[in-house]
Amino acid sequence: MIWAIVASLLLMGGGCSREEKAAQGLDVAAVPVEVREACFGNVEVIGNFTGVLQPKRVVGVVHKMGGKVSEVKVKDGDKVNAGALLIRLDSAELSAQAAQAEAGLLAARVQLDAAARALEDTKILYEEDIVSLKEFEQAETGYRLAEAQMAQAQATLQLIATQLDDTLLTAPIGGTISGVTINPGEMISPGMPVVTINELGTMEVHVELTEKDVGRVSEGQKVSVLVAAADPEPFAGEVISISPVADPRTKTFRMKVALPNESGRLKAGMTAVVELVIAEERDVLVIPVEAVLTKQGRQLVYVVDVTGGEGADSGDGRGHARCCPVTLGLENGTLVSVREGISPGEPVVISGQHYLEEGSLVAIIGGGVDR
Repeated sequence: MIWAIVASLLLMGGGCSREEKAAQGLDVAAVPVEVREACFGNVEVIGNFTGVLQPKRVVGVVHKMGGKVSEVKVKDGDKVNAGALLIRLDSAELSAQAAQAEAGLLAARVQLDAAARALEDTKILYEEDIVSLKEFEQAETGYRLAEAQMAQAQATLQLIATQLDDTLLTAPIGGTISGVTINPGEMISPGMPVVTINELGTMEVHVELTEKDVGRVSEGQKVSVLVAAADPEPFAGEVISISPVADPRTKTFRMKVALPNESGRLKAGMTAVVELVIAEERDVLVIPVEAVLTKQGRQLVYVVDVTGGEGADSGDGRGHARCCPVTLGLENGTLVSVREGISPGEPVVISGQHYLEEGSLVAIIGGGVDR
């Protein structure tokens, strides 16, 4: 609408400049503009980095020896605590071996007791010169041998007891079960994961930073993470680690962001967009970016020197445009900081500025000017 007004006013001018009209005693048409006051504020540059959600920890439960499954106690999606029973293996053969080992330990203990008594008796007889030194040494050797057999029987029983314990696969950490593919009666191969435990109370998203951005982020920094599949509103996250060394293949630095997930809405594999403040200027003079023009390599804005006049109180006052070369700072697509060229509170033209020149008469038809 404003451009239609501007075009009609330009046509009314008959091609004459403002100066020519003034010299001819003609009325000068005011260019309609919108303004915003230059004010102090913050400029933040946000970088978006995409990654995939994954559990804080993922542990694959394996069996070092393998064996036949007798019972599967969990299924995908189950939540377990550390130490919970997951899978029971067939222990019949090991139970028989344990019984045999216990019997062997009992026999070794009996032999050790007998050897100890024999040694004691022989020692008394030797001290009374009834038996020879050789006989005493033989009794002593028999005792040492019985001791060794006793220790071996204990070790055998302990080994079998450990193997029996290993037939019970328990959860090393608390979390959510996934990857259960084994069934009772099937064999587990040594070293092959049979159950996966995912620690989902905290999720992580890993993203790659360029060398330009990695120095702008720090561990402990609070960030927003958008997971559109879970919630339209962003989640609060925290940077927990930044790789100190670039990946030699991609030349990027891996950053890990943690997100609390007590509600369980966040699922592994969901796409996440991490929003980082990678540059910031605070308490600086700012204006809308659309106010800035570039002419002959210079950046400039137009401000309005308001003269009041008819309609000034209703917000459509008149004034004259003043061209102000400016030195700009940080820009984020919406706002830009101004380091030099204008002062706080000045009304900066944000619409209609392309039709202005120094001293142009303007009519403020939109925006805000405090008077």
